[in-house]
Amino acid sequence: MRNLSKPLLVVTRTTSSITLPTTKNVVKVTNLNRIFPSIHELQPYAIVLDHDFLSGETEKVLRRLTVNPFYSKIKIYCYKSRPHTKVDGLLTALGVQHFIYGNTAKKPKANIAGKLLGYVFDGVSSSLIDVAN
Repeated sequence: MRNLSKPLLVVTRTTSSITLPTTKNVVKVTNLNRIFPSIHELQPYAIVLDHDFLSGETEKVLRRLTVNPFYSKIKIYCYKSRPHTKVDGLLTALGVQHFIYGNTAKKPKANIAGKLLGYVFDGVSSSLIDVAN
């Protein structure tokens, strides 16, 4: 069972690019150099990586997450504007558990991606924090 006091870490330029059903207990990281310090400080239950924001850095971040046992219990989600078979296969092999696609996330109640978003953000309980430094 998920610990509801732990935050959800969202790595993106702006949360407006990702459809979030809630803004409670979500920590937004906009600086690539703050991803791992934020994970150590906050110990989130899950992380959402914005592939469009990270582009080439996504693979490096995922490799670092999967190699270190400290990160083994963190659920990894990847937000992408659209699916891509080869890239998605690589990201899955590197540890991404679920994908959230921009074109399906806009209709949260009508599809599986919306249900996934609801599950990811379900029960989250504090306010949005922006970690930019």
